[in-house]
Amino acid sequence: MNGKNVAIMQPYVFPYIGYYCLVQASDTFVFYDDVNYIKQGWINRNRLLLNKVPYTFTIPLRKRSSFQLIKNINVLDIKKFKSKFIKQLEQSYSKACNYQAGMSYVDKVLDTDIDLISQLAMKSVTDFFEMLNIEKNFLVSSECFGETKGIDKADRLITIVKSLDSENYINPIGGTALYDKQYFSDKGVNLSFIKAKLEKYKQLGGEGFVGGLSIIDVIMNNTIDELKPHLVNYELV
Repeated sequence: MNGKNVAIMQPYVFPYIGYYCLVQASDTFVFYDDVNYIKQGWINRNRLLLNKVPYTFTIPLRKRSSFQLIKNINVLDIKKFKSKFIKQLEQSYSKACNYQAGMSYVDKVLDTDIDLISQLAMKSVTDFFEMLNIEKNFLVSSECFGETKGIDKADRLITIVKSLDSENYINPIGGTALYDKQYFSDKGVNLSFIKAKLEKYKQLGGEGFVGGLSIIDVIMNNTIDELKPHLVNYELV
């Protein structure tokens, strides 16, 4: 086995910077699209500043439930959502220092006939790294590891990591209550948790800094050169 890092995570649309740190910390990133959709989760929604106030935007979906796999859930009228969303961004971020790049990124992600939330979410991540000219190795669990479906949660992750000829798995810090390092170690995999530091940046509008917003807010308020340090501002524990 080699020393490369593997990360596995559900696809989220325009997630917060910590998600992108997880991608950056990995050599291979697997979009976990064949697990159940989480209602009231962050797969199709996030936050940004609208009129200087934190606002949660939600991409509308067709019928969905927690018994459906993420990869099977359809977006409801992406063109209608895009039209309204672009106007909201224009209203709130037109004076931001990196407004043009931010709008170009959003427009590219949403300028699509994609009908699945999983694919739209993956595009929001891959387009970001393309914008920064950072090459990453992306895989999709349903396409590459479908045979592992049905294996217990931790064991499935371990199986995927080993199938990639790796022994290092990085999980979001929220997984500390779910996964045991010793269990992974006993199976031959080193488990690390990533903790994004979420450093403050000069934010347009509002009183004080609002952290943990969608990557859109980070892009709007930082030049490309300023963006890159945020990607490596994390620690593995």
